[in-house]
Amino acid sequence: MNAPTPPPTADVNALYAAYDHLDPPIGPDGTPCAYFEEFRDAQIATKQPVGRSEKHGGFWVVTGFPECEQIIKDVDGFSSAGVIFPKYAVTEPLMLAEQDEPDHMRARRLVNVSFMPRSVQQYGDEMMRSVHELMDGFIEDGKADVGRILADPIPAIVTALIMGLPAEDGPMFDYWTTAITHEFLNDPKAAQPKIEQMYAYFDKNIARRKIEGGTDVLSSVINAEVDGDRLTHRELLGFSTVLLIGGIENSAKLIGSALWRLGWDVELRRRLIRHPERMATTVDELLRYYSPGTIGRIVRRETTIAGHTMKPGDQVMLALPIANRDPREFPNPDAFITDRTNNRHLALGTGLHVCLGGHLIRMEARLVISEFLKRIPEYEIDSNAPLKWTTGQVGGMSRVPIRFKPGKPRGTERGKGVDAWLRHATRP
Repeated sequence: MNAPTPPPTADVNALYAAYDHLDPPIGPDGTPCAYFEEFRDAQIATKQPVGRSEKHGGFWVVTGFPECEQIIKDVDGFSSAGVIFPKYAVTEPLMLAEQDEPDHMRARRLVNVSFMPRSVQQYGDEMMRSVHELMDGFIEDGKADVGRILADPIPAIVTALIMGLPAEDGPMFDYWTTAITHEFLNDPKAAQPKIEQMYAYFDKNIARRKIEGGTDVLSSVINAEVDGDRLTHRELLGFSTVLLIGGIENSAKLIGSALWRLGWDVELRRRLIRHPERMATTVDELLRYYSPGTIGRIVRRETTIAGHTMKPGDQVMLALPIANRDPREFPNPDAFITDRTNNRHLALGTGLHVCLGGHLIRMEARLVISEFLKRIPEYEIDSNAPLKWTTGQVGGMSRVPIRFKPGKPRGTERGKGVDAWLRHATRP
C-alpha cells in the first residue's frame, strides 16, 4: 500500500536523539499519543524509520512497522538475551522473552499448553465473579478510580488464580511489578530489595509445588516434560517473573487505557454497547493504539536496516507505539476503528516471540470492559481528580477517576483476593 507522505513537522534526527522509551513526553490529553504521531509523521516524511538515541548510553531506535517486524522475526540476526536496558541491579532469572533459539523454543514447548485459548477460558467464570465483586465495592459511591480499583486488581487476581497462589497476595504482586517496571528506573537501590523479595517468594512456592503438586499452571509447568526434558529451577523463576510482569502490567495498563478512552469517547462507548460483537476487534485496536511496551534486541551479526548498518553488540529498541501507527501497514492509523480488519499490530510481538499470555491478556480486557459497560453504561472522566499515564518499561493509563450514576451492589460474597484489593486501593 502506498501511503501519502505528510510534510515534515519536526526534526527527525532530534527526535531520535532524544528518544527515551522509558519516559515519552506526555501531551495535553494526558497521554504520549501526540508525541508518537509527531514522531511517526517525521519519520514517514523523511523516510527514516531508523535512527540513533543518545539516551542510556546510545542505542538504535526503529519506528517503522515493516522494519520492526523484520527484526522481531530475524532470530538469527538479533538476540533477545539481555535486552532489558537499563539493566536491573539484580541478577534476574532467565526469562522467556530474553532467550534465544534453541533455548527459547525448548522452554516455550514446555509451557505453551498452559496458555492455549482452551486452557485460559476455564478461568472466565472466576474472573467475571471478581469483576462484579470489585464493582460492588464502589457502585454505590457514584465515583471511583477504576484504574486503581479495577484495572490493577483483575490481572493480579487472575495471576494468583492460575498459578495456584493465595488470592490475597495480589496487592503484593502489584508492589513487585511496580518496583520492577517503574521504581527501578528512578531508584534502583530502593527497588532491589523488593525484586529480591519477589524471587524469594517464587522460590518458596516452586519448592512447595515440587513436593505437594497441584492442578494450577505453575504445577503444570513444573511437571511439563518433552522428550524427557524439563525446565530448570532458574527457568521456573524466570517463567514466574514473566507471568507477573507480562500478565499483570500489560493487562492492567491496557484495561486502564480502555476505561479512560471509553470515559471521554462517548460515541465509541455507545457504539461498542450497541455492537458487543466488535469487542474482540476493539481490544486489538486498543492494543495497537495504546501499545503498552517496546521490544529490545541485541545485534548478533552485522545487519543493514533502512540504510543503517548495525554492528554485533549494538542495542536496538523497537518503538512499537510508533510502529503501530505506520500508515504503510495501517490505513488511517490515527483513527480508532473498532472493526479494523487484518490488524497485524506488534503490541504482543509476532513470530516465535509472540507473547505467551496474549490469549489471557485479550480475554481479561474483553471480559472487564464488557461487564463494566453492562453495569455502568454511562460515565465520564472526573476532571476534579488526578489522571495519570504511567511511563516505564510498560506504559498506560493507571489512574482513571470517573463519575457515574450510583447503582446497587449484587450482594455477592467477596473472595479474599477482592477484599485484599479493596483495602489496598483505598489506602492514601
